[in-house]
Amino acid sequence: MSTQLQVRQERDMAQIPKVDVQVVKPLQFDDRTPQTTGMRRLAAISHVRAGSESLWAGIMLAEPNTASSVHHHGPLETVVYVLSGQSRVKWGSRLEHENDLEPGDFLFIPPYMPHQEINPSPDQATQWVVVRSGPEAVVVTLTRSPDGEYVADDSADGVDPSI
Repeated sequence: MSTQLQVRQERDMAQIPKVDVQVVKPLQFDDRTPQTTGMRRLAAISHVRAGSESLWAGIMLAEPNTASSVHHHGPLETVVYVLSGQSRVKWGSRLEHENDLEPGDFLFIPPYMPHQEINPSPDQATQWVVVRSGPEAVVVTLTRSPDGEYVADDSADGVDPSI
C-alpha cells in the first residue's frame, strides 16, 4: 500500500463520528423543548436526544385557528418543510411581511428574525418538519414595544418559561 493511500485512510478513520447512527420513532419525540403559545414542538434530533453537535430537528403541530406568540430563534437558522395543512407566517420587526404556506413548501427563517406561525384553518391541523442550525432549540418570546416593534422581554431574557 502506498504511503499516500495509508495517510488518506488514517485521516478518513479519524473523521468517523463518535456518535452512532440514530433512528428516532415518533413515540420517542421529546416535548421538553422550548414552546410558544398556540404551537406544539417535538424534538426528534437534538444534542440531548441523539448526540447531534450542530443540528436540531423536529416537528411543529398547530391545531386549527391557532397562532404562536411572536418570537425568534436567536442565532439559529431555521428551515421548515410543510407536511400538511395550510399555514401562514408573518415576519419582520413589526410583522410587516406575510406569506401563506401549503404542503410541499419550504421556508427559511434567518437568525434573530421576529416571526409568528399561524394556522388559519377553522378545521384542519397543520404539521411542519423543522430543522435548526444548533444542537438544541432556542425560542425567544418577543413583546410589542410602544413603537410597534417586537423586542425581547429583558425581565426574563425573552426565553419562554413553558419548557
